[in-house]
Amino acid sequence: MSAPDDRPQRTEPGAERQLRIALSRAEHHRRRRRVALVAALTLLVVLVAVVATSSGSSAAWDPVRLREGAIEELPKLRLEQQANAATAALQRQKHQRAKEDDAVAATLAKTPFVRQAGAQHREVALTFDDGPGIYTERILDALRRGHAKGTFFTVGRQIGSFPLPLQRSVAEGNEIGDHTWNHADLTKLAPKDLTAEITDQAAALQQDGLPRPRLFRPPYGAYNDATLAATAKQKMLTVMWTIDSSDYMATDPVALSKYVLGLAQPGAIILMHDGGGNRTVTSQALPLIVRGLSKAGFKMVTVPRLLLDNPPDANQTAVQRAAA
Repeated sequence: MSAPDDRPQRTEPGAERQLRIALSRAEHHRRRRRVALVAALTLLVVLVAVVATSSGSSAAWDPVRLREGAIEELPKLRLEQQANAATAALQRQKHQRAKEDDAVAATLAKTPFVRQAGAQHREVALTFDDGPGIYTERILDALRRGHAKGTFFTVGRQIGSFPLPLQRSVAEGNEIGDHTWNHADLTKLAPKDLTAEITDQAAALQQDGLPRPRLFRPPYGAYNDATLAATAKQKMLTVMWTIDSSDYMATDPVALSKYVLGLAQPGAIILMHDGGGNRTVTSQALPLIVRGLSKAGFKMVTVPRLLLDNPPDANQTAVQRAAA
C-alpha cells in the first residue's frame, strides 16, 4: 500500500464553483444574443434595401396610405380575407336580411321615400354619404368599438379604388346603399342618364361580390317624381334623413356631437359623411355621438333594421324636393 499524500489538496467550495459556472454560462448566452441581434439587424437592412429598390418608393409601405385603402397599395391577401369574411357574414345574415328585405318592400309599398321611421323602439340609424374613401375605415372603427351599425350610401366611381372598407363594412354587419355613380344632380338628367347613374353604381357593388343595394339616397338630397319612379322601378327605397348633422361645415367635433345628440329621437335617420371632402371632424365626433346615444339608451342599427323594428308612417314629409 502506498503512503498517503500529505500535500495540501486544493478544493473549491461548492457555492463558489456553482457561481463561477453560472457566470460563465450567462456570458456565453449574452454573446450568442449579441450575435443573433446583429444578424437580424443586418437581414432587416438588406430586406428594406431590396424592397425600396424593387418598389422605387417607400410609399407602398406607408401604413397611413395602406390604411386609406388605395387598391394599388393594398395587400391582396388582406383584401381576399376581408372579402371571404363578408361572404361568410352575408350567409350568416341570410334570414335576417330576408326579413329586412320584406320591411323595405313594405315601406316602399306605402311611400317612395322615407325620412323618419316609427317610434316603437328606441333605435336610430347612422348614415354616411359620399364614400368610400380615406375616412371610411375610421368611421368603421368608431362603429365597431361602440357596438353600432351604420348605413353607407356610396358613390360608384370610388368603389374600385376603395374596396376594402366596403368588404369590411358588410363583414361587420353594416348596410351599403346607392348614392349614384358620379354624385350627379338627378333632377337635371335625362331619364336614360338618370337610370344609368343608379344602375351603374349597383353593378359596381355586385362586381365586387357585395349585395345589390336595397336603399338609395339622391345626391344633394335633390329628387323629383322621375327620380322616385326610377328608384322604385329598381326596387330601391329612397332614404332621406331626419337630422342633418351638417358635418361638412363643422369645425368642432364636440359641438357637432352635442348638436346631433340634442336632436336624437326614436326612429331618426341621421345624415353624416365619410367622403366628399375632409371628414376629420366627423371621424372625431362619431365616437362621442355613439357614446352619447348609447348612454341615452339608443340602439344604433342599419336603415333596413330600423324599418323592420319601427315601421314608418306612410305620410313622410319631404326634406328637399326639386321641381319636377
